Order: sequence, then C-alpha cells, then structure tokens
Amino acid sequence: MTEPATAIAAPVVERLAQYGRTEQQEILGPGDDPYGVSYTGLSFRSKEIHFGVRAADGRLVAHAGLVPLPLTVGGNDLTVIGVGGVCVAPDRRHGGLARTVVGAALDHGRTLGHRYALLFCRPPLAAFYRGLGFREVARAVTVEQPEGRLAEMPLRTMWAPLVVGAGWPEGPVRLRSLPM
Repeated sequence: MTEPATAIAAPVVERLAQYGRTEQQEILGPGDDPYGVSYTGLSFRSKEIHFGVRAADGRLVAHAGLVPLPLTVGGNDLTVIGVGGVCVAPDRRHGGLARTVVGAALDHGRTLGHRYALLFCRPPLAAFYRGLGFREVARAVTVEQPEGRLAEMPLRTMWAPLVVGAGWPEGPVRLRSLPM
C-alpha cells in the first residue's frame, strides 16, 4: 500500500518591517562578502523595501529588496525600481524560493508605477535572471561612488519590463546614485 501524497504548501512572501545584517546572517550565515562582490571595489546602497520567506519554524530563508533608482539613459532621466539583496539560505536553494521572492518584489514594483526593474548580478547568475524575464543591458553602465567618483559597473546589468510593451531605452546608462 502506498502512502498518500502530502501537499507541500506554497511559500508565503511577507513584507519585512526591517532587514539588516542580522536578518542577512539568518539566511546566509556569517561572512564579510555574502554576495561575492567585494572584488568590484564598489560601495552599494541599502534597499528600502524588503520581502522575505520564512520556513515553518519562523527562520527567514529568502529575501529580495527594492529601492527606487535615478538613471539617465540616452540623455533622458527616469526612475526604475532596483532589485538587490536577493538571497536564499543554502539549505533551501533549488526549491523556487528566489523565483517566488523576486516575483513578489517585481509585483510590488509594478504597483509603485515603475516601467522597469534593474539589477546587478555576478555572471553565473545571469541565466537564472533571464529565466525570470530579465534581459542584459547592452551598454556599459556608469555608477556613482563616494566622493563623487564614477565607476563602470563590472557586474552584469539586467532589466525587466514591468509594463506590457516596455522596451529598454537606447543610449549610455548612468546610475545617478550608488548601485544597490
């Protein structure tokens, strides 16, 4: 006799009241470079809006953050929603949590009226984000750094349309803030 299949509950995404180093370590454990981007030498800004998924025991196991970003693309100023701080606890990877939490963050970006989402990622993650509908920005992206310094973004820059028919504008891209 076989056991009846047990339904697995879909992960529930919640808006987090706060997200800082403590919450990040709850997901990823201790470490000075949890996202593997210290080699860039860049300073990054914090996200302002946070989404997370908790395990049945209440432990935070996934996160995605958002922050409005001022850009200039081809001489035109616009604001996009930046996606960053995406992470899933090592023991919970490959179960769809990143897709779920990023999807909720993008849905929220749509409710805020943004046409585009933008993120920066290490090259090995680009295929994952393409699977979520992101596309690579073809041009080099310049970002601001402390003391008014400008830097070319060494990570992959990817965008996703948040409204039907939105195409990425042509021209040079400059983020008028620290990257997220």
